[in-house]
Amino acid sequence: MCGVVAGAGGGRSLLLNGHVDVVPEGRLDRWRGNPFQAVVTDDKVVGRGATDMKGGLIAAAYAAVALRRAGVRLAGDLVLQGVVGEEVGDHEAGTTAVLEAGFTADAAIVCEPSGQAGTLPASVPVTPGLLWFSISLEGKTAHSGLRGMTVHPTLEGDALGVNTVDKFWTVYQALRALEDEWARHNRHPLFPPGYFNLLPGVLRANPSGILVPFFLADELTVEYCVYHHPDRSNEEVIAEIEGRVLAACAADPWLREHPPVFEWKLLWPPYSLPDDAPLNAVVAGAHAAAAGGVAPQRAGFMGVCDLTWMDRKGLGGLVYGPGVGFTAHAENEYVEIAQLVQSAKTYALTAIDWCGLTDGA
Repeated sequence: MCGVVAGAGGGRSLLLNGHVDVVPEGRLDRWRGNPFQAVVTDDKVVGRGATDMKGGLIAAAYAAVALRRAGVRLAGDLVLQGVVGEEVGDHEAGTTAVLEAGFTADAAIVCEPSGQAGTLPASVPVTPGLLWFSISLEGKTAHSGLRGMTVHPTLEGDALGVNTVDKFWTVYQALRALEDEWARHNRHPLFPPGYFNLLPGVLRANPSGILVPFFLADELTVEYCVYHHPDRSNEEVIAEIEGRVLAACAADPWLREHPPVFEWKLLWPPYSLPDDAPLNAVVAGAHAAAAGGVAPQRAGFMGVCDLTWMDRKGLGGLVYGPGVGFTAHAENEYVEIAQLVQSAKTYALTAIDWCGLTDGA
């Protein structure tokens, strides 16, 4: 879903991008109403996708409407994108597809949420790298009554049975230690200390073909989500993670002979807009003009976004948009109305400055 407010010519073009897909509603009993029916209060709009990121799409649309109603004629084109696939990493069906279809520009603002409760949106020129991978372990099943003989190496040990749940702690501790190292040494001025992390988000372990605890679990798969420092490549981080896990497993006789199997499922590279990129100053000036002279805060993005894939097409930009980041993907997600208004004003003023005006406009 794309649109172009055609300029008169001679100006730079600006792209406002957002995604229309949202995550599932989660636990319905934790919502204070229907998550897919927006509830408007005095100061916020509550509903699934309000922050992530229908608020940004609405603000971008109203910026274009406001320019038209005010009789403003831009010199450069203003391009609006509402794409799919962002929440599942399918940029080829979304942002990349519309860029390749010709809906591109000289610079971009991704209208993802960049604020927090009680604040105005921040200007966000940098995103982390994101990795999704799994580790699978192989064990040896045996009757649950034999656990004592299998868990103590002075008895039968691995010869009788191997429980993958026990073996997983070797992997977990290695990656938990790496996470602590990142918190101490892997810092970035626009991200809070400890932001870069390794999350074991899904764990499945069981005896082959059955989900009862009367056997030793001989199968285990854990799914990890990783956010890493934007100055590091995905390849560098992958090598570090695999190296730490394999080094830890080498000290365990069973894991040394039955090493973990890695599967890398999503590789989302980081993105950074150079400090001297002209868009930084234009957005900062527009924000300040809309906020009574107050400059925007600068921050790193809490997740990843389609700026990465725009960059692959030679298009630079930043994140700026309404929304309370910690409510994204959570129950009772909301966006503050003050942020919606601020964002719409900032987008419109940015377009005027960036795209330029026709004579007499």
